[in-house]
Amino acid sequence: MTRMNRRVALSAVAAAAATAGWPRAARSDVTTVRFGSVGGLSDAGLYIADELGYFSAAGIAVDMQQINAAPTLVQAIATGQLDVAGISVTPGLFASVALKINLRIVGDKQSYRHGFSGMRLIAGPKSILASEAATIAGLRGKTVALSAKPGVTYYLLDRVLASQNLTLSDVKIVELPYPSMYPAFTTGAIDAAISLEPSLTQTLQAGAAKQVSDLIEFAPGGTMTNVPLVYGEAFARNRSLAQNFMTAYIKGVRVYNEAFERGRGKDQVIDIIARHAKLSPALVRSTFPFGLDPNGHITTTVLNDIQQFFVRQGMLVQPALMSQVVDGSFARTAVAKLGLSTD
Repeated sequence: MTRMNRRVALSAVAAAAATAGWPRAARSDVTTVRFGSVGGLSDAGLYIADELGYFSAAGIAVDMQQINAAPTLVQAIATGQLDVAGISVTPGLFASVALKINLRIVGDKQSYRHGFSGMRLIAGPKSILASEAATIAGLRGKTVALSAKPGVTYYLLDRVLASQNLTLSDVKIVELPYPSMYPAFTTGAIDAAISLEPSLTQTLQAGAAKQVSDLIEFAPGGTMTNVPLVYGEAFARNRSLAQNFMTAYIKGVRVYNEAFERGRGKDQVIDIIARHAKLSPALVRSTFPFGLDPNGHITTTVLNDIQQFFVRQGMLVQPALMSQVVDGSFARTAVAKLGLSTD
């Protein structure tokens, strides 16, 4: 595709999203916003908003930084090295509130809902039984891999096992990076895992494992944010800038949902994600799409349920008050500007 044709195609994608725009900002008016995350496919909303000019139209230049650990992201937000981050739900995120670290959970950056689940329970072929329930029950005494215990996958595994009257102590849990799960399946070192894209699809395509569950039924209410969008307090207090960032981001998220729910501009959106995530378009096309809530909604009751689980596991001393950490006002204002999405 020529550069001119690509620009035309992306303009069509932008037009497909029912969004309001800003006048194009002058070069001298651009403010740099420092964003950090572990990178990858679930940053799609930012990639799209950046490439389609939604951030620049709002007078924002996004400096995207890849940081591979949630504690480091929290520290970077706390010390003002980052303005915005996508941070996994961990005990450390909630503990930071008790330590009076100034941050706010302001929206959804990765979640699960029907049709959108980039994290799934998979098992080696020998562990697959006649039904999902039988396969889960058959995990008793077997080895299950998670990326880390202090995280949402541990919470989800607990709910999965409880569906068949099992507990976490009924399985052997090992912690492995997602890319290491595929070779662990091939050697027989693990029997099952909760895997994440793109390693999930690579493992399934290689035949090393098969899908057991998309985990949606184990998310309370069928939806759950596991990586929220987090603002540093100083950034949040710059209300105009913080609001413009959120509105531009949600515009990008809605283009993403238009592509993966309705097929509008899907080829161009896949091209954007692939180039930014440094993956092949073919691989991106074959993966299960991540959930990105088109209204930036955070389910506070689910976050509270997760942190109560961390308390029961001895990973968190005291739960945080959700009113102290969750601020949905930026997303609500964006929705008021753009209109409510019914996706």
